[in-house]
Amino acid sequence: MTIQIWFLIEIITLVITIPVLGLEYYWLVLLGTSTKYPRDLESREVVLKSHPIVSVLIASYNERYVIARSLEALKHLDYPKEKLQVVVADDSNDQTIGIVDESVRDLNDFGIKTVVSRRPSREHYKCGALNKAMDQVVGDFVLLLDADSIVPPDILSKGIDAMESHPRSSFVSFRYGHYNRNYNLITRLFALYQDIGDTLSKMGAYRIDAPFSFQGGLALVRSKDLRGVGQWSNERIADDGDVSIKMYLAGKRGIYLSSVRVMSEDPSTLEAWKKQVARTSQGWWRCIAKYWRSIITAPNVSLRTKAGLLLMLLGPFSGFSWILVTFLSAAAVVAGVVQPAQSIFNNPFYIGFIAVPFAISMASGLWALWVQGLMTVRNVVLIPMLGYATGAMLSLGSVAFFYGIFDRTGFFPYRTPHGGSGEATKMSYFRHLTNDKNAIVEVVLAIAAILLAVWVFRDGVWFLSLTLVGFGIFTLKSMNLSRHLPKRATEPPSH
Repeated sequence: MTIQIWFLIEIITLVITIPVLGLEYYWLVLLGTSTKYPRDLESREVVLKSHPIVSVLIASYNERYVIARSLEALKHLDYPKEKLQVVVADDSNDQTIGIVDESVRDLNDFGIKTVVSRRPSREHYKCGALNKAMDQVVGDFVLLLDADSIVPPDILSKGIDAMESHPRSSFVSFRYGHYNRNYNLITRLFALYQDIGDTLSKMGAYRIDAPFSFQGGLALVRSKDLRGVGQWSNERIADDGDVSIKMYLAGKRGIYLSSVRVMSEDPSTLEAWKKQVARTSQGWWRCIAKYWRSIITAPNVSLRTKAGLLLMLLGPFSGFSWILVTFLSAAAVVAGVVQPAQSIFNNPFYIGFIAVPFAISMASGLWALWVQGLMTVRNVVLIPMLGYATGAMLSLGSVAFFYGIFDRTGFFPYRTPHGGSGEATKMSYFRHLTNDKNAIVEVVLAIAAILLAVWVFRDGVWFLSLTLVGFGIFTLKSMNLSRHLPKRATEPPSH
């Protein structure tokens, strides 16, 4: 019976690992193809034959620190003012309302027609706000921005030129830029994390005409195609991923312009970062539950596009898989069901297989830095640290699985706070980032991981021990538990 249970655990581990390895090896393919990204797409001289009307659609909810600057940047677009329209989908209930209204008056006085779309409630969150605002959009193209997005002057000329050169395309995605990249260690790690994603999943995927998801805060979309796929789904879903999938199922494609950066604010704490990742993971899990059958059975979609879409959707499964595999393997050793020498984490072939993702991440990080001219010692040393930092995201990512699959509210009330500068963490605005009921899951998993790591280390399963202890320590660190301890008074109480 012991041998049968041991064999069953090994089989379960391999079955759970195989999809993740498939995704990681796909990333290896994308790493190779990203080196063949067509630079002529960006170096060509842009001379527009015409200037179609463009509507800039900005979603905002209590963004008083950043929204005015983002709207101000629109004055510097090298595009005829009479061909521009700005629509602010504002769900705010704080001082942002007055700031938006003032900025709207300023843009109208400047010569750019600007309107505000507001609702009595936040029903369906951002997707609901965008769908309502689309009723006022008049442009042939829609530039989708977030409240903290700062656009470069040439974004429309380059984006429209790319679309005119590729009539089959429905959207252009731009590179995620970072205006507070060097504020602290977390912003530098987050920037690298985004750089790798952009370089592989977009540069590499575009090169082989594979699907990729645009990001809602930095994309130019054909209005007729956006309306043709039903715009955004009014549910707790990854809004950008949802629209991207519908575009590809409709036979459309996307373009990626690596050299055009839309500057955005990076989260400056691990806690903010991991909750942003959890919210995105929840939305992607909802996409998986909603679209996997449609992708498989779509009659007019190529096998390559279907495979690319399914692999794109597998992203959130990596973290959930890691939790299942490591905890199951460690528990089996501790319970004596599996002898340490028989643990799959002591098998050199298995270690070699799962070491491939680490090698890919190292190479991807170096390549992403090289592409952007950021290859410095200060940035290179971040690459091995990134694995442990993202390890802190795994607990909430696993919780997001259940929220997404069962369509629960989960992380969707949460939004990444923006402060407008690196000093944002010192503002009272960030005090809303408190640990919630999901913190119980994080603490339990983190402590369990550390205890299991000690046990399996004593039994000689060192590779498994190192991965577990790193996960446990960084998860606890990301929770910023010290702020919940009583603080010594440093000044007399006010009266």
